[in-house]
Amino acid sequence: DDPTPFHIQAEETLKTNFFGTRDVCNMLLPLIKPHGRAVNVSSFISVRTLKRCSQDLQQKFRSDTITEEELVKLMTKFVEDTKNGVHEKEGWPNTAYGVSKTGVTVLSRIQPRMLNEERKADQILLNACCPGWVRTDLAGPNAPKSPDEGARTLVYLVLLALEADGPHGQFVSEKAVQTW
Repeated sequence: DDPTPFHIQAEETLKTNFFGTRDVCNMLLPLIKPHGRAVNVSSFISVRTLKRCSQDLQQKFRSDTITEEELVKLMTKFVEDTKNGVHEKEGWPNTAYGVSKTGVTVLSRIQPRMLNEERKADQILLNACCPGWVRTDLAGPNAPKSPDEGARTLVYLVLLALEADGPHGQFVSEKAVQTW
């Protein structure tokens, strides 16, 4: 219902949800100690949005070899395509929030590969999670989950045992790995 032009919504939403998450991770991941845990907050909307993308975009987002640089180019292209009024023609769905969370989920698949290459012995686990629809100022009072209930999967991932080797690089909802 926001009357703000879509291209402005897209730029601000991607700047906050995707680029903000990426920037914080790039600053903090090098500081994580061995056996550390990192969890990026995504959404079930990322999965729904992925299914609404063109087949070409779905293939890119599902690739096991996509790089952070390639993902950044895709996210930047979405914003540019919205500014040019061609995002739907280019295969993007009409949801800035959904695309931003798709980016967070894909980033959370890329970063663990980088951790495995650079710090495998440190056994750091990184995942994306969906808290679900939680009663917040944004989601409103009709959301079925309390903030405590929404935090359960995140806390579960943060508290994975030191000897755990997974999940890692996964999208997790209700404490279960979801198909991407």
